[in-house]
Amino acid sequence: MISVIIPVYNAEKYLHRCVQSVLSQTYTDIECILVNDGSKDKSVQLCQSYAKKDSRIIVVNKENEGVDKTRFEGLKHASGEFVMFLDSDDWLEKDAVENLMKPMSQFEADVVVGQIRNVYHVAFLYLRDWRQKSLKNTNKLISHEEMMEDYYLSFFGINILPVSMCATLYRRSVINQAQLQPSGLGFGEDLAFNMKLMPYVQRYYMIDKIVYNYRKERWGASPKYLDNWLKNARLLFDSKMQQIKELHYDKAIKWQLIEYVNYMKTYVRNSLLYDAKHIEKRKNILRDEFLLYGYAEKVQLLSTMEYKDHVLFNAIQNKDVDKLFEIIHHRLIQTSFIYKWKVRLGVNWI
Repeated sequence: MISVIIPVYNAEKYLHRCVQSVLSQTYTDIECILVNDGSKDKSVQLCQSYAKKDSRIIVVNKENEGVDKTRFEGLKHASGEFVMFLDSDDWLEKDAVENLMKPMSQFEADVVVGQIRNVYHVAFLYLRDWRQKSLKNTNKLISHEEMMEDYYLSFFGINILPVSMCATLYRRSVINQAQLQPSGLGFGEDLAFNMKLMPYVQRYYMIDKIVYNYRKERWGASPKYLDNWLKNARLLFDSKMQQIKELHYDKAIKWQLIEYVNYMKTYVRNSLLYDAKHIEKRKNILRDEFLLYGYAEKVQLLSTMEYKDHVLFNAIQNKDVDKLFEIIHHRLIQTSFIYKWKVRLGVNWI
């Protein structure tokens, strides 16, 4: 049996399509666990109505704690030998589970990963991204030794394998063996889950078929989301560095430091693009990261590793927040047509 765990929070607009995509799978030995994370809308009633109509649906209610803890609550109620996670605003292809189960059975894999299609919400339409990426590691069995030697860098800033929990079928006994716990992160919880799990995985397989539709509703980052961006980036960085230390995985250190700098660049870029009215607030949050949490000191080792962006890194070493915003601002002027016109119209920061 396969347990499909769906965290549900205020998802009444999307829940029907999501649940129906599970119940209509060509592979039928499934249970669908709907974990209501303290929803305020009609999600609870919808979950209960689905459960009355189909005995494969289990409803679990809990207080609001976020998607990470909600997934783990679902795991407590799972009885399947295998587990999938599905977000309540996304949906599966009708043969998703069947396609993931084939290599799971054939190769006795512990993890099988499928491909994700982005679906963009534009006005009243949902536009599917039909582009098929050329992926080097599909339809190949990866052993534990290969994973740790050649592919585990994926979790430290190198894009070799996907790090999302979406479109992935897990052997539940391996999750239990790893004794995983909620990460407490505001983002990157998928990455943290897989990063902790992979050292216990003996056989990994990735197929080239699209199994998962990922709904992209929002363009950009909200101001509220940006408020905690650097804090969460720091927590994720610390978690990764701890994992590197525990596994003596020293070759990941450079890439993890570079990724941490990239998180800072992303924060400044998104602040300029999506919260231009509060640039001074954004600068002050970054100053706190420098002064209170040692951001510059944490990435200091990059100065001896030939980090290529010397202008930006000098600003980091000098803890010059104004300079950092100025650098990213000028780069956006050169690379973003929308940002350039926002500046010309006086909408964005100068």
